[in-house]
Amino acid sequence: MHDLYEQAEREPLNQLFAWSTTTRTGLRSELETEPPPGLWTKACRQADLCFGKDCSFYKDCYYQKAKAVEQQAHILVANHHLFFADMATGGNVLPFYKAVVFDEAHQVEDVATDYLGVEVSNYSVRYLLDSLMSQRTRKGMLTRLTNQGAEAQVAREMTDGLRLAGENFFLDLAGLLRREPALRIRRKNIIPDMLSEPLLELKDALLELKAESQEEEQEVKAFASRAQTLASAIRLNLEQGAEGFVYWAERENTRYRLVASPIDLSETLRENLFAKTDTIVLTSATLSAAGTFTYIKNRLGLDAPGELLLDSPFDFEKQALLYISPCLDDQQAPEYQQKFDEELKAILSVTQGRTLVLFTSYSQLKKSAVTLRAEMPGLGVLCQGEMPAYRLVKQFKGISNAVLLGTASFWQGIDIPGDALQCVVIAKLPFAVPDDPLVEARMEQLKNPFFEYQVPQATLLFRQGFGRLIRTRTDRGAVVVLDSRIMTKNYGKWFLRSIPKCRVTDDREELRKFFENIRRS
Repeated sequence: MHDLYEQAEREPLNQLFAWSTTTRTGLRSELETEPPPGLWTKACRQADLCFGKDCSFYKDCYYQKAKAVEQQAHILVANHHLFFADMATGGNVLPFYKAVVFDEAHQVEDVATDYLGVEVSNYSVRYLLDSLMSQRTRKGMLTRLTNQGAEAQVAREMTDGLRLAGENFFLDLAGLLRREPALRIRRKNIIPDMLSEPLLELKDALLELKAESQEEEQEVKAFASRAQTLASAIRLNLEQGAEGFVYWAERENTRYRLVASPIDLSETLRENLFAKTDTIVLTSATLSAAGTFTYIKNRLGLDAPGELLLDSPFDFEKQALLYISPCLDDQQAPEYQQKFDEELKAILSVTQGRTLVLFTSYSQLKKSAVTLRAEMPGLGVLCQGEMPAYRLVKQFKGISNAVLLGTASFWQGIDIPGDALQCVVIAKLPFAVPDDPLVEARMEQLKNPFFEYQVPQATLLFRQGFGRLIRTRTDRGAVVVLDSRIMTKNYGKWFLRSIPKCRVTDDREELRKFFENIRRS
């Protein structure tokens, strides 16, 4: 075990061991403190390294216990990621099922796109090589083998050589991404392929190793398969060998990746999901755009489904007010950010906290956070990225004058019922960036991409943001839209028709009186 875990991992590893004696499920979400990512990857069950019934810990394994319960269940609750991981592997994850209910079904296309695409990153290549033999400790699977003969030495030398090839490959990719974080790749072999062939040679070298036990043999085969998978992903991306995919590159901090994403999933889902399953129900508070299911049906390949569109159980006309700023139309104007911050400060002086501000841009979030902390020190300003989301929400609930600033993931999935949240501010209508490679490719397939794709997609996300406010029949509060285009542009009616009927105003004095009434009640 000393070859697998590093010195710095010993203390958190001991904590994991202690936790393993008390947990009933073995789920990472139960941990009170987050373990280092590298440690958890080593400690958790990995499908290609699992011995199943041949493992000496089989009877005590939390995963196997959960699988046994799963096989006996009549109803199985899984997230979208697990479901589409099952589809991507040909049904190797979940047991046989006759019916599926997708909650939050507006997320189906995005999750399916992730799992049915093909990607490779410098992190995935580095993880394979460090698993074989860490660059820092010079330990790994290749040093744990019982037989340390000539074949193992050859594999170690190849691993070192591959590390250099990988660094050069991703340096070339980084050169393409100096000016922008994401780039659509329109021609084949945009950078030299110096990596896939060495990965395949490493795979062959691993399969030549002399394993002394079944455990060693399975581990060697698993890493050989991983090398093969990475080589295939590199070749597919560089040679653009799959029809109906968009090819692109992305950098995120020190992570660089090549990605091939399916452009249109409708036929794939129609053939591999809807045609093969007896009953499928898709449900969400935000499946419809402007009162119809046309957009979601087209995106998911639904030909003639039964439809039911229900009103909200909440009385929004009594519980909520929609305030639309009348002075934030030109977002390209030089003074826009200053005007935005002035309007936001005016709103927060009315609400006195208990406000969630939803941004479409992290850079704008950071600018506004600096202004608010400098000019409104009486507020507790919490920002996405400064701590884990669950801790931000917990702190927000415990501080009456808190303002929580968030982007993407905060538009949906956050549940803050009661008086802790009385105002949701939507900074901008949440249109997808049109030059995002996947968005651009999908828009190219449509006759009227703005109204067939961008507006409906933005409408669904707008509804998600709007829905953060009223969570129970006793909640009261205001949604503030700091984007005048919802009133001045012809597409604004799509957004207004997609939310429950409620009082609408552009008079800040009416907003002030609304909150006075809330405080008195």
